[in-house]
Amino acid sequence: MVAFSCLIFVSSVSAEGMKVEPGLWETKSQVTSPGGTHENISQDCIKESEYSPENMMDENSGCEVTDLSSDAKSMQWTLYCENQGVAMTGNGHAKSTGTSIVGSMDMNANFNGQEVTMSTKWEGNRIGDCK
Repeated sequence: MVAFSCLIFVSSVSAEGMKVEPGLWETKSQVTSPGGTHENISQDCIKESEYSPENMMDENSGCEVTDLSSDAKSMQWTLYCENQGVAMTGNGHAKSTGTSIVGSMDMNANFNGQEVTMSTKWEGNRIGDCK
């Protein structure tokens, strides 16, 4: 199965992104796929005051964000990824209070004639100032 890695928090270049308070953020994510459920906890220094799915992907993921709509408290998007000849499509959404964020994304692919789904859920909280 092709692995697509996503980074949950990275600084944004979007002019109308969802608002978050800069600082040290802790993010808990859970990915459910045919290979099982994997959980991850990470801490990231967020320097920008806006969050956008366009910058959630690893630069080598082969993914493109389309149909992005956002305001200060929420956003939703469609994602298209192609990697090693496998195309995946999906939808995501997130909500922010400024110091916390929750979101999810569902992805679908046809891999060797078999439908494959992957769901990611995450929540993040500002836990202090960057060091």
